[in-house]
Amino acid sequence: MALSAEAEVAKMKELEARIKAPSIWGRVLCGIRFEDLQDRRYDDAVRMLKKHYLPEEITYRSLKIAEDKEGTEEFVHNARIWMKDKMSIAAVKEGEDQLVGVLIMRIQEKNAFSRTFSRVKITHNPLYTSVMKFYNEVEKPVDVYEKLGVRKYIKVYVIALKKRYRHRGIAKDMLKAAILLAKSAFVPVIAGIFTTARSQQIAEEIGFEKLNEIYYIRYLKDGEVVFSDAGLGNYGAAMMAYRIPGVEEPEELRANTSSRFNVQPLEES
Repeated sequence: MALSAEAEVAKMKELEARIKAPSIWGRVLCGIRFEDLQDRRYDDAVRMLKKHYLPEEITYRSLKIAEDKEGTEEFVHNARIWMKDKMSIAAVKEGEDQLVGVLIMRIQEKNAFSRTFSRVKITHNPLYTSVMKFYNEVEKPVDVYEKLGVRKYIKVYVIALKKRYRHRGIAKDMLKAAILLAKSAFVPVIAGIFTTARSQQIAEEIGFEKLNEIYYIRYLKDGEVVFSDAGLGNYGAAMMAYRIPGVEEPEELRANTSSRFNVQPLEES
């Protein structure tokens, strides 16, 4: 009887571990896997964003937000809120269990959006506010719900990779992994603002469509270009969206305790 009880406890522990284990959404030959971004990686994600994203992403880099403590803290505060929505993906080095990239996303629902949110987010730091106002200008002319005929979509907030893992196709594969996640959650659209020519090219290769774009040189404040450090070949920021073929929303939307629903990963081919 004692052995049976011990076996039952071991079985339950194994089941609990499997339930807590992240879903795997893909792997690439260079030894990277894409999995759910779990709570235990949030601090690592924040450190990576501070070191590899804020100093290098066009809009934040131009305003030197990485050098502004208050602006950095406000970005990090919001990033943690986005990650808690449980729809983000971690790029992890196989064997080392090391975080090398993140794709931070949230589900946007039309009813919830109109009921509890406004398009102009409340911010406090002037530098961070400048970035958010610009993103709002890029996104404002586009009604994703109306244009693509959906009640919800997954919004991309951040795509970030450590320097040594760039230019290997990992960002593109991470977006493909996001499509698998969206399919499993029955969310038919992925959309977001892409700020570099390369990221826009990658998105277009997958099937994203440009819905609106603002050129950096034309975005002025007091007669000055706001984002003057765009880099060679980066002309503007674009709101882009991808309507995933064959994915339809359920007829009836029910309240969920988590925006992640009961997502299960698709089988890898």
